[in-house]
Order: sequence, then structure tokens, then C-alpha cells
Amino acid sequence: MIIMKPAYPPLLLQMSPAYTPRPLKNLFTANGCWADLLEAGGLRQIEVESISKMLTCGTSILGVKHYTCGNEHCPHVKYLCNTCHCRACPSCGKKSTDQWIAVQNVNAN
Repeated sequence: MIIMKPAYPPLLLQMSPAYTPRPLKNLFTANGCWADLLEAGGLRQIEVESISKMLTCGTSILGVKHYTCGNEHCPHVKYLCNTCHCRACPSCGKKSTDQWIAVQNVNAN
């Protein structure tokens, strides 16, 4: 089992000066509460995995896609951090739910 400690790598902070961690991440990382919960034990494996995925979602830990302009003289570069695709993640889970609702609406009509 790999337990991902919450981290916000310097690379990520350099890529987007307006980056702010997702709100739920702040709850788990504030004052080391996630580390305290892990040490206290009593969490099921699925809970540890889901929260660990959520904490790494949208960070460079999961990898980064690098996009450049097709014009060789253009200096613009765009970095996009990969997401966790976990349904327990507030960001990924909501996106998945919204897509499912859209499909159901199309099928119902």
C-alpha cells in the first residue's frame, strides 16, 4: 500500500501563480490532521486510498501534461496536472456525476 502524504510541489506552484488548493484538501492538510488520522488508525483501506488520491488530485505528483503552441516562435506553454479520477474526490466525482446526469437526460428525452 502506498500512502501519499499531502504535498504541493514547488513545480506546481511555479506553473500557476493563482493556484489554490481545493477546499477539502485544506481540511485534511491543516495542522497535519490527515497525518494524525493515519497514525490513530481505525480507517478502512478504501478510505485511506480514496483520501490519498483526493489529496494528490490536480498536483504534479500524478503527472503533468505539457502543451506548447504550434508556432515555433511562440513562447506560450501550458501545464496541466493530471487528476485522480476517483469518485470520492470532490472535483473528479462531481465531473463524473455531471456527465452521467447529462447522458441520462439525453436518454430520457
